[in-house]
Amino acid sequence: MRRGYSYIDGVEQLLLDLKQNNYEMHAFTNYPIWYRIIEDKLNISKYLSWTFCSCMYGKRKPDPDFYLAVVEHLKVDPASCIFVDDRIKNVEAAVGVGITGLQFKNSDLLRQDLLRLGVDIAIDAQ
Repeated sequence: MRRGYSYIDGVEQLLLDLKQNNYEMHAFTNYPIWYRIIEDKLNISKYLSWTFCSCMYGKRKPDPDFYLAVVEHLKVDPASCIFVDDRIKNVEAAVGVGITGLQFKNSDLLRQDLLRLGVDIAIDAQ
């Protein structure tokens, strides 16, 4: 199972660029305890916090209560958050509670979507 996880092309650089611009990022996942396997392999916590795992909250996406618990925990207005997910039903649920939602298709499109929303992303000079 551990071998099945790797960064999607461009995602690690995008996470780094966002982190370098001081954006606060959190995992919001339906994974059970498996998130620890992913963390052990990819060390995702160097970019974001595993704050919102369904195995710890007892709620799952797309339950609107889970999204509301997130904004309550963060003490932020839903409109100040951007939710990214590959499943459109999860994105629609986020939008339903006032969070800006983006469907992930690939890292280049996500970067473009974030720029359109005014997210300042450092461009890595390679």
